This record gives sequence, C-alpha cells and structure tokens, in this order.
Amino acid sequence: MNRQFKLLAASLILVVVLAPVAFAAPRWVRVSVPASDPDTSETIAWNTDATPDNNTVEFGTAQGALTGSAAGKSFTAKGKLGIGHEVIVNGLKADTQYFYRVGGGSDWSSVHSFRTAPKAGCGSFKFIASGDHRSDDTVGPNPKWASILAEMAANGATFILETGDLVKDGDDINQWHNHMEMAAAKSGEIALMPSFGNHDSDSVKGAAAMYNQIWALPTNPASNTEDFYCFPYGNAVFCALSTATFDDAAGLAMQAKWLDTELSKHADKPWKFVYFHHPCYTSFIDLKLIELNHPPDEKKQNSHFIPVFDKHHVDIVFAGHNHFYERFAPMKGGAIVGSPKDGTLYITTGGAGAFTYDEIDILGFKIEPMKVICAEGFLGFSGKAKGSQFCSGKHHFIEVEIKGGDLTAVVKSTAAQNFGTNISNIAVMETIKISKTAPIGQNCSTAGQTDSGGTADSGAADSSTADAGSATDSGGVADTGPTADAGSSDLVVAADTVAPADSAIAKDTAAIADAAGAVDLAPSVDTPPPVDTLNYPDEPPLQDGDTGADADADAKSSAGTQPELAGGSGSLGPLDAASGTATATAKPAASSSGCQSQGRPHNGAALIAVVFSVVALIGRRRFPAAS
Repeated sequence: MNRQFKLLAASLILVVVLAPVAFAAPRWVRVSVPASDPDTSETIAWNTDATPDNNTVEFGTAQGALTGSAAGKSFTAKGKLGIGHEVIVNGLKADTQYFYRVGGGSDWSSVHSFRTAPKAGCGSFKFIASGDHRSDDTVGPNPKWASILAEMAANGATFILETGDLVKDGDDINQWHNHMEMAAAKSGEIALMPSFGNHDSDSVKGAAAMYNQIWALPTNPASNTEDFYCFPYGNAVFCALSTATFDDAAGLAMQAKWLDTELSKHADKPWKFVYFHHPCYTSFIDLKLIELNHPPDEKKQNSHFIPVFDKHHVDIVFAGHNHFYERFAPMKGGAIVGSPKDGTLYITTGGAGAFTYDEIDILGFKIEPMKVICAEGFLGFSGKAKGSQFCSGKHHFIEVEIKGGDLTAVVKSTAAQNFGTNISNIAVMETIKISKTAPIGQNCSTAGQTDSGGTADSGAADSSTADAGSATDSGGVADTGPTADAGSSDLVVAADTVAPADSAIAKDTAAIADAAGAVDLAPSVDTPPPVDTLNYPDEPPLQDGDTGADADADAKSSAGTQPELAGGSGSLGPLDAASGTATATAKPAASSSGCQSQGRPHNGAALIAVVFSVVALIGRRRFPAAS
C-alpha cells in the first residue's frame, strides 16, 4: 500500500511539473494577410493554454538570425482554444522570404517562414481557391484536409481563399481544434483567408464566435466584425463576403453597400476577386424525393451582390457549398457574355475535403452524379444551369498565378479522393487563362530581395521568377492553347490533362504520404489524354486605368458568339438567348466526370437516379456531402 501511495504521489508531481511544459508552447501558428500594406507587413496568430504574456514574434531574413522583434495582444478564448495571440509585424521588405518564431521566455514555437506580397503592380504571385474542408469530430479529423493542404502549399502560393465550411458544426469546439491540428503543418507558412460557411456558424455571433476567435482577419467598419473583409495584394484586391451571417435582406444589403465602397477604394487594381459560400449560379437537380445538391441563389444574395460585381467588373467570384467544381462562362446581370472583358467568371469550388459527387462504382456499375446534376435534361428535370461550361465531382483546388495582366488558373484534382489517396489521382482538370492590359507599378526593382537561405518554401519554386510565358505554365501543365497577346482580353480554357511526373507535388510523395497516412503513392504513368481548348474571340485591349466600372457598357448580349472547340473535336452551335445553352454539333473528348459534352442521358439513367438517390441519402447521413 505504501509503495502504491508513493507511485501515485510521484505521478501527480510529474503531472504538475510537466503540464505547464507540455502545454505552454505555442500551437496552431498561422499567418494571414493584413488589411493594408501586405508588401510590408504580415499578421501572425497562435494559441497557448496559460501564457498570456508571451506575445512576441522574432523574425529575420535568415533562419539563424531572427534579429527583428514585434509584440501584439492576447485574449482569453473559449475552452480548449486557450489564450489567443495576434501580432502584426510591420516594416518588412516586399516580395521577401522571412523566417520567424513566436512565443516568449522559454516557450517558443519552431521556426516558420512566410513571403511578403510584391509591390502593387510589380512581380507576380500565386494564390489558391478552395472550400468545404469539413473537419467532423464525430468521425475524427478529416485526413483529406491535411493531404490536400500539403498539395496546395507545394508550389509557391502565399495564401488560400477558403469558400467556407471549414468544419461540420461551428458550435463544436472539438471540430475547430481538429481543423487547426490538421492545418498546423502548413498554416504558419501559407495564409488561410476564410469566408463564413453555413456549417461554420456559431450560436454566438460577432467577436465571441469561435470562427472569429481563431482567425486574425481584417475588421470591416460596417459590422465591426471579421465576418466579411477585403485585402489588397499586389495588383489585385480580394473581398470575402458572408452568406452565413448577416444573411437576411438587411445584412446582405449592408454587405453590398460596403463592398461597393471597398471596390471603389481599390479602383486602381486591375484584378478583382470576391469569394463567399453560397453560389450565385450552379447546376441543380431536384428529384423530388431528394435534392442532389444545393440550388443557386439560396440566400437570395444575387439581387444584392451581382449589381456590385457588374459595376466594378469583378473578374472571378469563387463560391463553395456544393461539393464539386463548376465553371461558368463570363456572366453579366445573369446573361452570358462573350468575353471576360465584359463579365465575371463564376466558379464553385467545394472539393477540399468533404465527401464529393465523384463517380461511384457499385459492383462494376458506375454512377456518375455530375452527369445527372449537369445534364441538360434528365427524366424531365433540367439540371444544367445556363452558362455552365465544366463540372467535376473530384476533390480539387484551384491554383491561380497573376503576372501583370496575365492570369493562369490551374484546376487540380488531388491525391485524396472519396475512397482513397493515391498520387495517380493528381491531374489537371482544366487550365483557365485571362489576359488584360494592366498598369505597371512604380519602383518595381526588387534588387537584393532574394531568399536568404535556410528552409526552402515548401520545396516550391519562387513564384516571382516563374516564366508564365514558357512552354509549360507554372502549374506544370502543357500549354496547348494559343498564346494570349499582352494587350488582348481573352479567355483560354484547356481541359483534362494528367499532371506530368516532374510536377512539384509529384516529386514530394513523402509529404503527401505523411499528411494522409497513405501507402500507395506510386506516380502515374498513364498517357495524358488529348486536350480540348476553348478559345474565346479576341477583344479590344483593356486600356490602362479602365477598371471595368465603365467598360461594361458595350457588353455583349446573351445571344453572342459561343467559342469553338479547337483540335477538330467539334463546335458549339448558336447560343439560345432564352436558355443560355448551345447545341453541340460534334462530341468533344469528355473528362472523367466532367460536363463539357452534354446530350441525352445515357442508357440506365433512371436506374442511376434511383441508386444515386439511395447513395446520396446514405452519404448525407455519414458524410453530409450536400449540407
């Protein structure tokens, strides 16, 4: 008995002694883009359990010489979120890699690194658009999220636009804990810039909501919250809206008025992007027994938001909510226009971890949900939305590079898919290119601002030195489309290419294996399928200083010219102004689960509908794909 008592006492002493050591160290270190001057400042946040005074960031341009220091604030967060810390580091150099650690006293994090933004109009940068990661504590942390995040961070992007639904239940602190644990390996290097999804919403609103206690985001003056915000970056501006909070008519009107003001402030930025959760446009089919996915304009946001998008000529609007990828033709006021010079691209990207609408194989019988959702007609139902040009149910993300007046967006399927993780799943779903005339910034020399050694940026090439005009683009995709003239305003879309074996992520199979726990990661040796290229007609060059507010007056009507399919694959007939669809005169090469070629449902469509309805019902219970 005496021996047992001694062992118990020793154990209690050990717990008391070690507990502060085990939990005092900073965790969940994360960077974010500040509200202004991202070329000379960076926001850094982290959490501890009981060390409110350790609010210091030490930083420098060499890993072994963290000579700079900055201090910030701390606050008591909910439950196991512990103490929150936020520091804005100022006085940095543009387009420069910095190393840093956070903490204080004897409790410091490991050394991380980030890269500042280029000066406005100078250099190039990359970012990621993705959504619906969905950590769910009832089934454990989502292993796909860590694997997909590793791929996102592998090629030089400096921040990620997240279209919402980071967790399944925003009221469940365990799910936020799991989400941050899974993100911790990369969140200190690549900024996560979220928007509010319906699943992220908390029973408490405003600053006390767990979403706002975790993220260190710009505060908007309209609501005095971080629920929606804008930030400039290089020659672009990015604005996150909320369709999960402030989502009644008054709240949406308030956001629209605020957005109009913010975009007016940044009228000098040639590139404008907006992102939020619920899509304005999406293909949708209701089988009466079950809705296979969410409808468009679900929050009645279109009447508030779209006039502002059109007024300021927002280039791309990213949304999530539906767990698939869908891209629309350039749109203005709900009508299809002939060029991105005249309208906005609307893209749904909801495939970064939650169960998606990918192909399902049941005893050799393949069910392709996206061919049902994106079909022009299915058992009397009309699924395909006007203007929808490409759909896929793959897990994916979008890697975007901006280099002056040229934008290249590479849509990549990921190693992690619904039923397994394998590097052979990595492929380029499509490549989008937009060109416009963009003003050149002042004092763009970055001499002396080279990386100072130490840990490489996730093994990725420096995006500021990538040659976007070379034979292969920055995403490792063969550029089979025509070269865009520097002064043109056109859109080139290439689809369905298998990622080459020498791409950045294919080289780093160990990182994916570690993140996903996968073992079967042999590179794919499949022959790349042929590429179809959609060429939009060339448009007159966008003049310097033309921000789009006045340039839209000559926009084409919805009865404009449809693009032709290059490479002898066929062409699309005249566009029907009422339906917004065109009839294919010849069938182009189809993607594995895309909707590029539309026609009658294939044989067995009725059976597919019944079986998929059952699968969807089961999936909603287990995976909540469509919620």
